[in-house]
Amino acid sequence: MSETRELAVSIALEAILNAARGLDVDVYELCEKAIESLTLVPKNISPAVVAAIGEIEAAADALDHGERK
Repeated sequence: MSETRELAVSIALEAILNAARGLDVDVYELCEKAIESLTLVPKNISPAVVAAIGEIEAAADALDHGERK
């Protein structure tokens, strides 16, 4: 993935989580459910899924700290 696209995807994820928060969605519950959906078959978790989980967690953490990767 190009650096520009990677940054765009990160910004998009953060914007989605901010919008969810604005709609009074529990962002941590949303993230937990998203991670659960990625790990339905634990023995088949690929490195890309592990990376995606890390990105979800980092985006949620950034919301609390006002940071962006």
